[in-house]
Amino acid sequence: MPRNGSNRASSGRSRSGVRAGQTIIDTFEIDSAKRRAKIVGILAGVFAGLVAFAIALTVKDGAAAFLLAVVVAFATGFVAAGLVLIWPGLRMAWHWAGELVVLALVVAVWALLNAWAGPLVALGATLLLIGVPWLFRPVCRFLVRWAWCMIVRHRIRVACDAFIEGKGVRGSVMPLILWARPTDSGERVWLWLRGDLTLDDLRDRLTELASVCWAHEASAEMAGSKAAYVVVDIRRRDVLAEGVAMPVTEMLEGIDPDSYPVEYRRVDDSEGVDLTPESVNAELDALLGNKGGRKPRQRKADDGQTTAPDENPDEGDMPAWV
Repeated sequence: MPRNGSNRASSGRSRSGVRAGQTIIDTFEIDSAKRRAKIVGILAGVFAGLVAFAIALTVKDGAAAFLLAVVVAFATGFVAAGLVLIWPGLRMAWHWAGELVVLALVVAVWALLNAWAGPLVALGATLLLIGVPWLFRPVCRFLVRWAWCMIVRHRIRVACDAFIEGKGVRGSVMPLILWARPTDSGERVWLWLRGDLTLDDLRDRLTELASVCWAHEASAEMAGSKAAYVVVDIRRRDVLAEGVAMPVTEMLEGIDPDSYPVEYRRVDDSEGVDLTPESVNAELDALLGNKGGRKPRQRKADDGQTTAPDENPDEGDMPAWV
């Protein structure tokens, strides 16, 4: 009887073999969807049949209520199983949503032009509509940034697949890549993790994530109150290292510095200004109108402590804090 390690190894080899032969949707994922579809179909059908039978008994007899419940059960189970079965295809369609929308627009434009002017004219006009916008720098920049968003969504899926494969989880569920938008430094992508991959797993492999996404740095944080709702920032350029325009020179053009009055005068030592403490105190007394001058603090001769200032100093004396 094989050990557990050999079982895990054989399951890993079988899954690797399945992944090596995959095309668009993983075959292992399709088999898992089939098993889930059977379970969900049976449970949904039984629940819907019981509810329908209980409701139908209030308006019909037992036989008619039973037949109606059977019909509702089969219909509900079939719909539920079908949704679970086609979910890998729906998720893949969502994963390629950007490319599918662009392709649909191109085909629609070609079809309209073909019906109006013929196939050759429609082909030439479609190529012009696709190629001319790339000649304008703002439009080209806009298209490139959103093209990177579509590319990064695919690259993150590849990275998550490799991370889960490295954990050796059998029957894993890939995270759902919700949407992406461009930022000043790269792209920001929102994910919904589903158990087999956690936020800590992404944080432990940020360097590999950045490498897979052809960037130089990546970060992952929670996007809300749920641990499964994660936002990933892909940084492929450093906006702080780029040149920043400083319009200070342009703002100062046309301004005459001599038109503003000078509020201060620099004192030079050659002018013979006396800056000793006594002269400075005399100037302060003259400015503040203290005719008697300031009284120095009195100190005790025995312990060197300063006596407290008079509670009611004379009106002409300077306060101690000056």
